[in-house]
Amino acid sequence: MSAILKITRNIDNDIWKITFSIDPLKLSEADKQLMAKFGEPEINVGGTIDGPTIQGEETEYTLPAKYIKIRSGLPYSQEFDSKTAPFNTHTQEKAEAYQAEFVSRYTQALVELRANEDTFSGEFLVNI
Repeated sequence: MSAILKITRNIDNDIWKITFSIDPLKLSEADKQLMAKFGEPEINVGGTIDGPTIQGEETEYTLPAKYIKIRSGLPYSQEFDSKTAPFNTHTQEKAEAYQAEFVSRYTQALVELRANEDTFSGEFLVNI
């Protein structure tokens, strides 16, 4: 099973932007069937983002919690304004840490979805 998460990054007028998208046609049938049975997983695209320590300075920051569905919630964009705190220092490192955290959470949601097993469906014969 596979899903391809497309990540597009750009900088425009001091705004660093990362957009995450998925081609629903390239989502495996097995994943689609699991979502139909167990629901579409959600991930928190906010929360605490642990960035690298740079020259002794922590780059951790927190965004407001926001939940999106891993298929229908995409495309999703996150912007980082390099003119305002906390992104006015180490903007690239903080944006890249966000990207890594998003991919980690997305991957974990798919792993958990794929771990589901349908133990309910089937045909049962009862001899009376």
